[in-house]
Amino acid sequence: MPVIGLTGGIASGKSTVLRIFKRMGAVIIDADLLARKAVEPGTPGWHAIKARWGKKVFHKNGRLDRAALGAIVFKNPAERAALNAIVHPEVFRMEKEQIAAHRRRNKNAVIVVDAAVMLESGSQKWKDAVVVVAADEKEQLARLMGKGMKKADALARMRAQMPLREKREMADYVVENNGSLAECRKNAAAVYRQILRGRP
Repeated sequence: MPVIGLTGGIASGKSTVLRIFKRMGAVIIDADLLARKAVEPGTPGWHAIKARWGKKVFHKNGRLDRAALGAIVFKNPAERAALNAIVHPEVFRMEKEQIAAHRRRNKNAVIVVDAAVMLESGSQKWKDAVVVVAADEKEQLARLMGKGMKKADALARMRAQMPLREKREMADYVVENNGSLAECRKNAAAVYRQILRGRP
């Protein structure tokens, strides 16, 4: 069975689709969780971040202040590239290890790697197929502002990612999510069944 890369844009509904895939039997690897492990205190990533940005992006207890670092990197492509160069290689290493471990335990499992910046980072290269969860920009913005985010901040977060129209073009499957939760569930389930049949 395949290794599927699941991605999308901010507020596109990727987490919802991931839960649906999990209920349908998929084994999940969370790249965001791996990214957090890559910068835990004392790791090479933690030291590299501290060397570049200093104490201002850390809490007093030594843990990374993700909000402070995010305020820097989401508005500056060069800073974001520097952070990615620190974090991505370690995430890729752990991701490949977990894929191999799941394969040893269950050759028949569908493995879904949840990675928001999969296409930006190039890690789709070792996936059998790519699923993109897509929503219109107007819908993404409304969802973010509905969670209390200011419009300018929401737009900055959206523009820091590859446009969803480009992600659509790179996808093997697209889960449309502009409507209700029920519609999202229906669309996601249909895509998962296509994956099981091995037919884009």
